[in-house]
Amino acid sequence: MANFNFKKEAEVYIYDTANTTYHRLDVTEELSFSQTFTDKTYPQKTLHEQHKLHEASNIKKANPANFEMTIPMITQSTLDVIFDLLVNFKSGEYTLNTFDLYIKLPNDIYKLEKCVITNGTFIIEKLENLKLTIAGEATKLTRGTSLLNGVTLPSRGTRDYHMLKAVDVYVDSSSPLSNIYKVSMELQNNIKWNPYETVNDALNIGNTHSESTTMYPSNFTLEKRILSGSVGQYVTDSTNSNIQTWKIGVPVRVNAGNGEAGNSFRGFSFKSTNCSFTDRNIVEDVFTQSYDWKLNENTTNLGSILKLNELVA
Repeated sequence: MANFNFKKEAEVYIYDTANTTYHRLDVTEELSFSQTFTDKTYPQKTLHEQHKLHEASNIKKANPANFEMTIPMITQSTLDVIFDLLVNFKSGEYTLNTFDLYIKLPNDIYKLEKCVITNGTFIIEKLENLKLTIAGEATKLTRGTSLLNGVTLPSRGTRDYHMLKAVDVYVDSSSPLSNIYKVSMELQNNIKWNPYETVNDALNIGNTHSESTTMYPSNFTLEKRILSGSVGQYVTDSTNSNIQTWKIGVPVRVNAGNGEAGNSFRGFSFKSTNCSFTDRNIVEDVFTQSYDWKLNENTTNLGSILKLNELVA
């Protein structure tokens, strides 16, 4: 009888290459990963062989692999590693740390090598747990049953999920916005893979026609970062002063979590004095407005103004 793999049975582990440690991630069923190959076909039809209308394959290189998953946030520090991989620079460099990702199933193990997180969406929804959706790219996806042989995997341990109890948003004001109904925040790490197709490797593949000589990406450059968000607010006679306006160089602060102060705070916290926003009117049954803000500050330590389970001072 055939043994199938079901996504709900997946166990996800990361190997933090900078600290040489394994960590287990709790993920929802919104898990995906894949890798494709480039097929540069060429025509076979000639003057003497007019029937050859099907082009031939010419597969030499793999495109970067991709992955995406949603991770429920917890009050413990166990998942700080994934937050740091999204937010913080590699020590001494203005680029990002990489890691290996393992998806363990009852019958198979998949490995994504040299992963980098390109997008992090902070999911802040009332009556829901705080979550972080990460998406990224990797150099190579492989499958096997012995990829974790000899590795002692960490136990899951105690994990208390964040139930969102309070959201405070400040936009160019010392007082939090009232009558808000939704909040979103997203960090984009725009990377570009360095060229990795060489003449010598292409000739080797052309001679062997073997997938074992496939060219894979290896190194990338971090070209740009964008931290932005939006705040949905009901329009009332006391919240209509900024509709259809914009400002540059203003402070923005977002605290989403347990509502506690000081060292007792648990959740997402962001604060900067150099942001911009546009405020647009939204016409529906009940009129609302959307503050769309963006970080303009260029800090060398983004983790000092965007934190998990710690209030930004």
